Parts: sequence; structure tokens; C-alpha cells
Amino acid sequence: MVDRDDVRTLEDDEENRKEVYNVVSTKDKLGLAKRKFKTEKSDKYVEWLESDQKEMDKIYHQRKDETVEEREDNRATFTDPPLLPSEKRRIYFGLETPVLAPLTTQGNLPFRRMCVEFGAQLTYSEMAMAVPLIQGQKSEWALMKAHESEISPPRYTPTSVVQDYENSKDLKFGAQISASKPWQALKAAEIMPRLLPHLRVIDINCGCPIELVYRAGAGSALLDAPSKLEKMIRGMNVVSGEVPITAKIRMGTRDAKPTAQKTIERLAFGGYESRQRLGAPGCAAITLHGRSRQQRYTKNADWSYIAECAALVKSYNQKRDELTDTINEPDARTQANTPDGRMYFIGNGDCYSHVDYLDHIQNAGVDSVMVARGALIKPWILEEIEQGQYIDKSASERLGYVEKFVRYGLEAWGSDEVGVGQTRRFLLEWLSFAHRYVPVGILAHLPPSLQDRPPAYRGRSDLETLLASDNYLDWIKIRYVSAIGCAVFLLTTCSEMYLGPAHKDFRFQPKHKSNSYEIEAEG
Repeated sequence: MVDRDDVRTLEDDEENRKEVYNVVSTKDKLGLAKRKFKTEKSDKYVEWLESDQKEMDKIYHQRKDETVEEREDNRATFTDPPLLPSEKRRIYFGLETPVLAPLTTQGNLPFRRMCVEFGAQLTYSEMAMAVPLIQGQKSEWALMKAHESEISPPRYTPTSVVQDYENSKDLKFGAQISASKPWQALKAAEIMPRLLPHLRVIDINCGCPIELVYRAGAGSALLDAPSKLEKMIRGMNVVSGEVPITAKIRMGTRDAKPTAQKTIERLAFGGYESRQRLGAPGCAAITLHGRSRQQRYTKNADWSYIAECAALVKSYNQKRDELTDTINEPDARTQANTPDGRMYFIGNGDCYSHVDYLDHIQNAGVDSVMVARGALIKPWILEEIEQGQYIDKSASERLGYVEKFVRYGLEAWGSDEVGVGQTRRFLLEWLSFAHRYVPVGILAHLPPSLQDRPPAYRGRSDLETLLASDNYLDWIKIRYVSAIGCAVFLLTTCSEMYLGPAHKDFRFQPKHKSNSYEIEAEG
């Protein structure tokens, strides 16, 4: 059990905590809650968006018998945006920058901190909802906290062709938000840089498949509303100060009907009407998850389609000269990355080894790869990528990572009853993935696949066997018996080993659907 004497109890004033950054003061959150926090840029731009949309409707609904002069008169009524984007911080994605995905529930500060130690060069917060952020809700702003290790510069090879990029001014931590309407995204994008001084990018989530989010018009629903998505990106880029704007998308909402290529082109150049008047929206990078919303996380990610999109993105530098009106082309200073407005492209889906990572970089042509579930099952995949080889972690080493997570959790959430409960819950959520790891030394084939579901096996030690146990007889060794579940021995034993007996009312239900068990511990 972890000795809690050396773990700091959270103070009431969290604003003075060491090693934790982006802590928003209670005063600022109250200001947001009471609507005293001014968002003048967003208000002006949203007002312009509404009037601009009315003018666009005239074009879309114009009579077929209108003369050329009448159509030109309609176009002449358009007004320019009230604001222009600020100069953006240059960012970089490359072979040496493996990306840790924004992981719902599990992308918490302790887990990200551990992944940075393993070699993650870029990290993202858990997805935060824009409206609660605007309203100053404490729980949502807590997702924006970053560890000291995340505000250090990512790795960078000086021989890279990227221009005007200063590694020392970059950092690892970015935030992801979800919004269903442009005004929500714009207000959040204006507020966040003012309250979060250590922010690499703001990423808009266009891929979340959760039904509640989708029905609200956010997440993957934005893939079916490209005009609205473009308005979000364009407006966020205007109001976000020096912080670049990025997007994470899926192939589309339905199987066999991918729409990502059209979405990418829109984010690169803008819609037909807007690109002629306003130029590119200013999206700094796009991450494509190689599945549709309908697939969720079933079947293999389609990396052949990701490769097609990567080739399309690379052709855009040449195509930009043909499509962009040079008179209205955005000022190079307002575009992140390089003066020529290059947009980075990151692939995501089923990366579970350094072999997968390098294959995607070399053959799919992406700038970098975002690792998600692979890091949940074995966080040291980031170490494998850095060293370029398989790493066979022993059972004792893996158990040591559990202890490390617990320590980091108690530091982040406190060692009182609430903090311990919080740490226990997030630990169990992580371990509901981690028990699926099969040691390299006993694998039947390489490289391993994220979709593999191997049968029960005997490890090289009793501890290794127990870490992958799905036999409830093994669980009798502790003071808890359950007839339902998978790897509950691991979950409960590790939890109680380091955090003490669970409270009698403690219950655990994994957020993801790949495991259907529930844990109810009795003290």
C-alpha cells in the first residue's frame, strides 16, 4: 500500500500548487458563471456570421432568371469580417513527435504525466464541452490542468524542412473541446487562451461517436454539417490569439460513405464562396481516425483511406495557388506552421507497436501518428517508438507502473477520502484496458494487433498470469468475490494493494463497452 505520508494533501487554494499549470482561479470561474467575463471578439464575429449568412442565403436562393448584374450586386453586399486573426504560434508534427490522443475519462493528468515519461511528445486534455467552459463550471475547467512535464518543448530535429519554427517556444499540451454551434466554439476559443497561459493548440472534436453528443449536433455530427464546421474553424482562428486551431475527424458518419476528403478540402481552403472572399479558414492540422461513426471502435482502422487523404493534403500546396484568391489570401502571419500555410496531417487508429507507427509514417504518408487505445493497454508503446524496438516489460515492472499512477493520482486529486476514491476509479478504468496486454515474450506472432483477443494463457510468473487473469478462482485470494467480469482480480487487488480497502459503497463500471463487468467492493 502506498505510504500517504509523503503525498501532499490538496490545499483549499489550488492556485498555488507546484508542478500543475493552467489552474483557473475561482474568481475567473465565478466571473464566467455570472457572465461578467467579456468576449467582445466572439460577440462581434458571431454577429457578422449571422449577417453574412443572410447574404449567403440570397445567393443560394437567387432566381434562375437573375441577370449576371443582379448576381454581382448580391455579391457586392457582402461585408468583410470585423476582425482578422492574430499572428499564430508555429507548431510542428513529425516522425519524432508521437501524439497521445485525447482520451475520454482516461486522458487525465496522472496518466498523461506517465505517458510523457514514456515518450509522448504531444498530449491533449480530455474532451471538454464548450458550454460548461463558458459557464465557468469547475469540473470542466479541471480538465484543462497540465503537468509541468507537458509544458516543456516537444522533440524536434533541426534538419526538418519546417520554416520559422522555434522549438523553445512550443510545448506539449493541447486542449480539445466539443461544440454544436459556432458561438459556443468561438466563445470558448476566446476565453481559453486568456485563462490558460500554457496551451499549444485548441482542437475541435469532430469525431466523437457518443449518441448524446451526436444528437446535440457536436462531435461526429459536424461531419454532416461542413459549412458549420468551417465557420467554427474560421471564427476560432480569429479569436484565439496566438493559439492555433486544429480538428480531429473521422472518415464519415456512415460505413461505405466516407466524407473525410471533402471535409479536409473544406478545412484547407474553405467552401467555394468563402474561399474566394476570405481565403483559407486557417486550420493548422487535421487528425483523421480511420473509422466511421457507425463503426465506433469495431473492425480495423482503414489506413489505406488515411493514406489517400494524406496524399490529398500533400497536393494542396500546389492546389492552393489555383484555388485561393491571391487578393484575399490570408496574411501568412495568421497561419500556423509555415508561411505557405501548410496544414499538418496526423493519422489515428490501431497503432499498437513501433512497427505500426513507422509503417504509417513511411507508407501512409502522415506527418505523425496519434496513439489512443494502444497507449491504454501498454503506455510504453511510446518508449518502443522512441527506441525503435519491442520492449518486453516484466510483471513486476508493470505493477510498478500501477504504483506510479497511484502516486501521481494522489498528488493530483489529494490523499483524503475523495482523492483516494478518484484515484481508485481512474486506476480501475485504466486497468480495464491494461489487463489485455500480452507480453512480447510469449506472443505467437509479431507485430501484435490491437484487435487480437487471445485465449487464457499462463504467464512466465504467477504475477504475470494474475495480471491477465479472467478466472474468478484467482480473485478469491483477496477479500472480494465476484462471479461477473474480466480481470477483476487485477482491478481490485491493485486498487486495494496501493489504496487500501475500498469503501463499502464503492462501485466501478468501465466507461468503454468492451468490458461489461461491474465491480462493487465491500470494505
